[in-house]
Amino acid sequence: MTADQTSITRLARPMSWVLTGSLWLLPPLLVLFVLLFPGMLGNHPAIASSHIDTAHLSATAVAAVIAALLIASAPTIWGLWELKRLFEGYADGAIFTVGAARRLRRCGFAMLASAAKTGVAAVLLSLALSIDLPEGHRVLAVTLSSDDLAWLLVGGILLVIARVMEEAARLAEENAAFV
Repeated sequence: MTADQTSITRLARPMSWVLTGSLWLLPPLLVLFVLLFPGMLGNHPAIASSHIDTAHLSATAVAAVIAALLIASAPTIWGLWELKRLFEGYADGAIFTVGAARRLRRCGFAMLASAAKTGVAAVLLSLALSIDLPEGHRVLAVTLSSDDLAWLLVGGILLVIARVMEEAARLAEENAAFV
């Protein structure tokens, strides 16, 4: 293993721990945020313009909001999982491998899925927050932001880079077989 590869493995282990911690903390922190600060939900960018009063939510609305936020965070959780696995592989010395390239490709797909996250979050969150309102006062928010387009662009770029790395790793394995 070269000095650069050793440096990569040494940096990758703590990053995999950070990603593992993020995976463990994200869902419960979302739940705690909803339970402790329900009034702040109205400031969520996806529904801020709908002016829904979030200070006094019923238990049904709180449960629906928690479900909506957890569903909307699924692409992020998937991406963090794939990154965690990628960095664990790097820490174990699996740097330029087909498996690492495939993990990177899955990260790209997670980023593409994240592009839909804002729109899905807006719809689900607006439905959840207005669940207790009388008919005619319920809200359905639909949003699209430049952040979504950025997720699409970065996800697409990551897919191309992963495909190039996969081909390079495959060629390296093929060349190693000849020696």
